[in-house]
This record gives sequence, structure tokens and C-alpha cells, in this order.
Amino acid sequence: MNTKKILLAASLSCVGMTASAESYKLNMSTVLAPNNPLTKGLKHFKAEVEAATEGDIKINVYPSGSLGGTGDLIEQARAGSNVSMMADPSRLQNYVNDFGVLASPYVFESLEQAQNYYQSDAFSDLQTELQQKSGLVILSANWFQGTRMLVTKKPVSSPEDVEGMRIRAAGSTIGVKTVEVLGGTATPMPWNEAYTALQQQVIDGVEVHPAAFYDSKLYEVADYIQPTNHAFLMTYLVVGEYWLNSLPEEYKTLLKEEAVEAGEFVTKMILENEKQYIDESIQHGMTFNDVDIEPFQENSKTLYKALDLTEEYEKVQESLN
Repeated sequence: MNTKKILLAASLSCVGMTASAESYKLNMSTVLAPNNPLTKGLKHFKAEVEAATEGDIKINVYPSGSLGGTGDLIEQARAGSNVSMMADPSRLQNYVNDFGVLASPYVFESLEQAQNYYQSDAFSDLQTELQQKSGLVILSANWFQGTRMLVTKKPVSSPEDVEGMRIRAAGSTIGVKTVEVLGGTATPMPWNEAYTALQQQVIDGVEVHPAAFYDSKLYEVADYIQPTNHAFLMTYLVVGEYWLNSLPEEYKTLLKEEAVEAGEFVTKMILENEKQYIDESIQHGMTFNDVDIEPFQENSKTLYKALDLTEEYEKVQESLN
């Protein structure tokens, strides 16, 4: 048992708490597949938290959207339910508009830039505003999903090539605008419907990171991978403030510490495996079609003003200097 867990056990003993029964239960959900690195990260988080609390916090992990859609779960968490979900910034834009900039295409030039921002006062202020306005708490924001790319049924070299193509978008304003920056027509739908939509030619492509398109076997229904690298997207582990406040302070602290550690665990896994996902998709018949990202970057320049995100975009850039 490490020092942190020893101190936690001692602290709980002092306040008369025991870990002999399931005092607290948390249901964690993701729309991603069981073998996805983020799902593995949730299972890692579960194991660490349950061990540290000697089972006093019991965590159930539900992959593949089996507990429900992300939007529904967010509302359940806000209402006080003991649920947690992975939510990227585009989801949280519904509650604090400035989160939209963090899901915007080409706001960061590298993963390192994104990681630096998430340690900044600017992001800390956003977290506080989110909690005050929505009752949602971000346990950790360092879960790297991967580098977002354009996966299509036809080859693409420029935004003009994407014109007229129906591209799956996340169900958010910024999700739709991202597809428009890439040149396509946004078709919002849940991620777990993307495979069938490609198979039935309801859509012509998706914008997504390698782990997700590989684990969802999109190589069976799409043909081309274009490394537009339009986002180095972090996702967040989110719970409701009401449920979190039902826990002892020691458990609140532990959950946040373990959530950060699990995010580091996931990011390391993603970085180690991203090239493998692409290579194995190519072995399954896909073509890696390199593109010049400059025209796509140029398309993004008017986005921040159109979405009233100019001020927050400038805060992000200032935090990187």
C-alpha cells in the first residue's frame, strides 16, 4: 500500500469510518468500446479507488453506451444521481459557452500545448464557472483521446474535396462547426451509430481519433484516413456536485488524485498505440492519405468570432506564452 493510501486509511479511522461495507457506489459510463484505452482507464480508476478505500467506494464501469447517452447521463449527474461519464469540452459548452474553444479545430498545435493549458489558471477559472452554473465537477481533465483525423469513404486532400460530404458530428454546436471547418456537411448522431451509418451510406465519413475508429472497426466500412490533426482533444471525468459532496473530504481528494493518475495512464497508452491503430487499419485495407493541413487551418480562423469565443481563445493563447 502506498503512502497516500496509508494516510487515507488512517484518516478515515480517526473519524470513525469503516470500509467493511459498500457505503458509496458510482456508476461510470462511456460510449466507447470495452477495449478502448479510455475504457481501460476507467477500469484502472475503479481498481485503484476500490483498493484505496477497501471497497467502501464501489465503482461499476459501463462501456459502449450501455448505461445511456452522454447527454442524458450529464443531466442525471446534475440531478444528483451517482453517475459519472467521460465528457469532452464540446459537451460542456452547453453549460459554459467558453468550453467550446477547447474543442475547436486548430486551437492547439500539439499535445504539449494542450497539456500546458490544462495546468493554467485560465482552465481553473473555467472549471469553477462550470461548477457554479451547472453543478458538474471535473475530477480530472487530462485524459487524452488522441489526435483527431478525417476518416472517409473517398479520398480527401483539401476542404474543397469534403464539400458535399456528410460527416458525422458530435451533438454540439462546436461539433457541427468543426465539420464545417473541414469542408463537410455536418450530420449529428451518437458515436455508436457511426458504423451503421457508414455501412448504409447515410454518412460519408467521420472526424475522430485513431483509437475510436480502430476499436469501432471502421476499417470495415470506410477506406481513407486523412491526418488533418485538427484537434488534440482531452476528455474529462465528470461527476455531479451533489453526489460528490455526499462523500467524506478524504474520499473527494482521493477521487481527484486517482482520476488524474488514470488520465496519465490513458495518455501514455494512447501515445504508445496511436501509430499501431493506424497501421493495423491499413492492414485491414484502409489507405493513409496525407494532406496539407494549412487550408483546413485557414478555414478555422473565423470560427471563434462566429461562436462568440474570441475572448476565451485569446485567454488560451495567453496561457501558452
